[in-house]
Amino acid sequence: MVDEAGVVVIGSGAFGASTAYHLTALGQEGVVVVDAHEIASQTSPRAAGLTKQVRPDPDVSHMAILSVQKILRFTEETGQPLTFVQPGSVNIARGEKDEAVIRAEIAAGQALGLETSELSFDEMSLLAPLIRPRDIRLIAYTPTDLYLEEPGQLPLGYARAAEEQGAVLLPHTRVTGIGIEDGHVVNVTTSQGEIRTAIVVDAAGAWARLVAEQAGIPVPIVPVRHQFFITQRIPGVDATHAICRIYDACVYMRPHQGGLLMGGYERDPQFYDMSTASPDFQIGDLPLDMSVLERLAQSVRDQVLVDKSVGVREHRGGLPTMTADGRPIVGPVPGIEGFFVACGCCVGGLSISPAVGATLAELILTGQPSLPLDAYAMTRFGAAVESEDALRAACAQQYTDWYARVPTA
Repeated sequence: MVDEAGVVVIGSGAFGASTAYHLTALGQEGVVVVDAHEIASQTSPRAAGLTKQVRPDPDVSHMAILSVQKILRFTEETGQPLTFVQPGSVNIARGEKDEAVIRAEIAAGQALGLETSELSFDEMSLLAPLIRPRDIRLIAYTPTDLYLEEPGQLPLGYARAAEEQGAVLLPHTRVTGIGIEDGHVVNVTTSQGEIRTAIVVDAAGAWARLVAEQAGIPVPIVPVRHQFFITQRIPGVDATHAICRIYDACVYMRPHQGGLLMGGYERDPQFYDMSTASPDFQIGDLPLDMSVLERLAQSVRDQVLVDKSVGVREHRGGLPTMTADGRPIVGPVPGIEGFFVACGCCVGGLSISPAVGATLAELILTGQPSLPLDAYAMTRFGAAVESEDALRAACAQQYTDWYARVPTA
């Protein structure tokens, strides 16, 4: 057991593992990663693994763009394996409101230098052969979007690379307290003993709020169930087919090992209070509901050419955390020197985690991140987080309207 650390990172999901790696890459000694479970084993490996560089918020778009660049050179940088495919993404509008969103997305993508463009039906048929043009009004294509074949490789790769650079990984180690004296972090108490440290990063995912509460810090996030399924093999499906999203249905899909991965945003999101969960709860214990995905699949039946008889190979689900404005929370906690947070992934967190970890590590060590983090400050929230009911209502709106937000350049 380690009794002293330069930085303690709590949580080894995508945000935590990336932060730990980038701290060690910048020369920070004594990085310790503490996780109550196995390393990189909870929500991150249950993600769909899609990147989307054109986001409603330009600050998050810049994070997503940097992350794609880092994914492309991940193995070169870390020495760890990462399987990805870069077929681009096809985003589809079936209604008037979604057409306005897609047109704004095209303009925003071009302003970001991403070569996002309108796509014809014939061009779509080459990129996404399973989609037929029935009732489709407009299609946007971003050619550099990519997907991770197995998303768990990303946090696990970052954690292993951090370990190779001197970090200590402590799986199956629960945080039971965070010591604060005179407004400064002084230690982290765990189920294995006390670790003296002046810097803590709370990247505990679904448990991040509970961790922060041990230091009296209210972090306004709410875990929400998110699900997808993977079909059996479908003739003609190829790994190079584009990621597809049908906006009004809140449905996304991509190839996966000869089948189709399909998921979406539930109209009645199921939020979870982790304070009521069993101490032994893991994300693998999360109750899933296939009927939700069946309804989502039915809503795009006219556009997706998949036989109803195709079976489901796998049903996955995780607990990403939502915020009231759909942006993550990344940066220092006001009033407590040495306490930082990286949470509120808002479902798309894995795809921005390379940039989140890199910029947070820069902030911690130099005070000057390469991308500004002001937009992710915990102090930005107002009335939307004044009560638990208000927070959940705002998070629910962000989740259910995920593809309805108009991008800005």
